Amino acid sequence: MSEEVKNTEVQEETTGPKVFPMGTFVSCLKGAEPDQNVIDMLAFITQQDLNADNAPIAQALSKAWIYEQEPELAKYAEGDISKLGSKVQIAPLSEANLAQAQKVLDLVEELKKANAELKAENAKLAAEKAEVEAKVSGLEAKVKVAADASKAGEQKLEIAGTKIDAHIKKLEELMAEVEKVKSQGVVVAGAAGGGAAAPAADGGSSDAPATGGEPEGDFGFGSNPFADSEW
Repeated sequence: MSEEVKNTEVQEETTGPKVFPMGTFVSCLKGAEPDQNVIDMLAFITQQDLNADNAPIAQALSKAWIYEQEPELAKYAEGDISKLGSKVQIAPLSEANLAQAQKVLDLVEELKKANAELKAENAKLAAEKAEVEAKVSGLEAKVKVAADASKAGEQKLEIAGTKIDAHIKKLEELMAEVEKVKSQGVVVAGAAGGGAAAPAADGGSSDAPATGGEPEGDFGFGSNPFADSEW
């Protein structure tokens, strides 16, 4: 047998119909979560490498293909399909459908990758958010301390201002008294023994003799204003 004939037989064996257990076929049509037997059947139908993540997509595509090829299956109940036999022969998707399935599964992989990247980015943002919140919390504490200190300073300034206002009020009252004294013309007398004697209250001169000088030797009293007078 030539090499070309051998390659053709291998190709037909790969792309031709394949027999699967009826139970696996029924599980696929039921839409239940695919086990490994169902995944193997779906991989043959779609000609794709499948796993637990993309198998449900392949299952939906394969079911649509099966019902398109055998519309009568839609009328059978689960038990009725099982009565059709213990095995079922299934062919892969047509070339056009295979290309469509490939695009769909590729898109699923891209979405899966994008979702993983988004999760990683979300985790990073969550960590950064926690870090920022911690910093903000610390800043809020510092701001509160500064605000309390500022408030205490304002209270001290308010108290000092009140005291200053009180002193200013007292000073103004004192200045008012000074102005009052000035306006009434009150004269304060000089110290005793200093300067000339104050004039009499009625403005006249005094007729009393002058006194002063050294005391007389005979009496020991100071000057006698009546020494020249006749008794």
